Amino acid sequence: MGEDQQSNLQTANIDAGFVSQNIYLYCASENMATVVRGSVDREKLAGEMGLAPNFHIVVAQTVGYPAE
Repeated sequence: MGEDQQSNLQTANIDAGFVSQNIYLYCASENMATVVRGSVDREKLAGEMGLAPNFHIVVAQTVGYPAE
């Protein structure tokens, strides 16, 4: 992996963390639940979402209402 690719990957991971944290804050304010999952079948999910080959899934985050 080249230096530019490594830098882009690091930036993508940091950005994913920022977005994830904002989703956690929103869910907390709306009495919703969320969880970030790093263990996900990225290839299968990318296929289901119809992502182009140049798109890469960093994490998956599930959002919903907590069980009562």
